[in-house]
Amino acid sequence: MSENTPDSSTAQWVEQLYAPQTRRLARQKLLAARAIEPLLECLQSTNESVVWAAVQSLGELRATEAIEPLIVLLERDVLERDVGESLAQITGKDLGTDPAKWRGALGATPEASRFDAAECMAHTADYLGVRATGSGKSYRLRLSLPDGRTQKVAVFFNRHDADGHELVVVYSECGPAQPKYYEAVLRKNLSMPSGAFAIRDIDGVANFVVVDTMMVGAVTPGTLARKIEQIAVRADQVEKQLTQEDRR
Repeated sequence: MSENTPDSSTAQWVEQLYAPQTRRLARQKLLAARAIEPLLECLQSTNESVVWAAVQSLGELRATEAIEPLIVLLERDVLERDVGESLAQITGKDLGTDPAKWRGALGATPEASRFDAAECMAHTADYLGVRATGSGKSYRLRLSLPDGRTQKVAVFFNRHDADGHELVVVYSECGPAQPKYYEAVLRKNLSMPSGAFAIRDIDGVANFVVVDTMMVGAVTPGTLARKIEQIAVRADQVEKQLTQEDRR
């Protein structure tokens, strides 16, 4: 398997990182497969144990692709000691946990200044075998799903978190947000390894959406394509339950 061609096995191993009893074996399998892109995506997880597993693995793989997202983690004060050790493994330098030192020594500039959203989106759409509409900071794609169903997914670039870090936001609509469904939909968040169900006003109407964010430093066409697929499948499942329709 190519490190740039994730398959169902790597997706399953990533899921297993979330369970303590399967984490160690799953990490070993991801290492053996050199599954760099899935591990890069794990750096964005809200589960600290999953982030730790990815940090350790990327260091052991000497994954130069991880340098920028690891520095971003240092800037966010996430697992500083572990991140510093992984950066040392990758680069052969030992600069501790100061992100400014790492940027200065490596000549690194924030990924946002080098990131080309249009180019990334073009490659992502190619990987998915679909056409992306839009330009600049926002794009939309329509994915084919089993049983002849389809699901629209929106991708927004140049969004920022409270600390100013640049994000990529991916979301898909599930259907009208009726109060009688609030509890059922919110409970689904407990079983989701990433992303969340939320409510967003669209054309003045409250809608359920599945939404997830990615740090721009960890975004590649492969990681973004995988995220779009995940969002589309989850949103379609809920759309089917709520409306029994396929809102094309």
